Amino acid sequence: RFGSCAVFGPNWRMACFGQLALRRLGSLPGGTSLRAFQANSSRGITRWLFGADSTHASMKQDAKVVGFVGLGAMGYPMAGHMARLAGHRCLVWNRSAGKAERHAAEFGSYAVCDVAALGEADVLVMCLPTSEEDAAMAELLAPHLPAEACIVSCTSGEPSATKHLAASLMDRFGLHFLDCPVSGGPRGATAGSLTCMLGADDEAAAERVIPVVQSFSKKVVRCGPVGAGHAVKAVNNALNVTHLLLGHEGLLALQRLGVDPSVAVEAINGSSGRSLQTEQRLPQEVLSGRFGYGFKLPLMAKDCRIAAKVLEENLPAASLLPAAAKLVQEATRQEPEDADYTRVVCHLERKTGAELRAGSAAPAVTATEAAAAAAAAATAGGEPCGRKGQRSEFEVLESNTTTGVRLVGAVAM
Repeated sequence: RFGSCAVFGPNWRMACFGQLALRRLGSLPGGTSLRAFQANSSRGITRWLFGADSTHASMKQDAKVVGFVGLGAMGYPMAGHMARLAGHRCLVWNRSAGKAERHAAEFGSYAVCDVAALGEADVLVMCLPTSEEDAAMAELLAPHLPAEACIVSCTSGEPSATKHLAASLMDRFGLHFLDCPVSGGPRGATAGSLTCMLGADDEAAAERVIPVVQSFSKKVVRCGPVGAGHAVKAVNNALNVTHLLLGHEGLLALQRLGVDPSVAVEAINGSSGRSLQTEQRLPQEVLSGRFGYGFKLPLMAKDCRIAAKVLEENLPAASLLPAAAKLVQEATRQEPEDADYTRVVCHLERKTGAELRAGSAAPAVTATEAAAAAAAAATAGGEPCGRKGQRSEFEVLESNTTTGVRLVGAVAM
């Protein structure tokens, strides 16, 4: 059975046109042998696919080349927007070749099988889970990229690791490494309405990258030098989950007082205490019991650890965000590994022995009764929000047998 990767091998030009070729013919042209077909030049293949005088062929040959690595829940739609950039040809690579081929069929990108095939890209965007995967992939890509090429990390990464990697890639390969984490979740990625937080040491490199990342964003904010974007993103996510915990804690107290949490949220959202968490996450995910925003709690815990380190290194006296970050770590240890980040509130519910759901106003209780309920819940090990031990494909790491890089789909808040 022929597939674009199997037919065209490691030669990226052949791999890029493989799907179009098979889509057009389903077999090799005119009885040509596979070896002879692979020996053809890319120009000859282009002429065969599109015709000798094809305007489309000329446009694709002259297009600027960009690349995307990591077609997870965020990366898949982000790369789709990049594939639609006028005057650009977008190469996509994923640890599972089949997903890259599906992306090519859906968006008109070009699936490649070997990371070396990404070597023609002037701007290469990566959407991977951590700085560790960033570094591993960058090391694989660097020998194949032209000098002055830009590698862009949309990972929620560690600022110090980002700075070190950027300096190393520039010293050894003359490559620019920029951090550009995104916020907006899967919905924002699909809509092309993400916010990008860009960190860059080189102005010219940033100017080359901005039009590319604008394809999937509504706003690009220049945060400062390399590492600044990752630092801002970590603090942003720590604030996000802190607001969620604060809102939930306040509503739990009001519920004990006899106030329906839906009524309380309605009042708060018309007042000065409102936030994204009270307006959307609490009513849509917590009060409804859905817990399905789409960003995993272990990834939020990772971002909170990064934020806590930023605070420790730059504001040692900080106490509020570190306390919230500690709560997130505790909640993560108690929740299923595929838990949505909004389930962080279940940690508070276990401590108080009460659930916060729409229409669940409880009769007023005394402080003594509340303390007794919390102690009973702690003793019983109750889990109002569910059980631990489940896994989803979101968190299951798969090894790429070609590169040895362990990658997993990533979602960004």
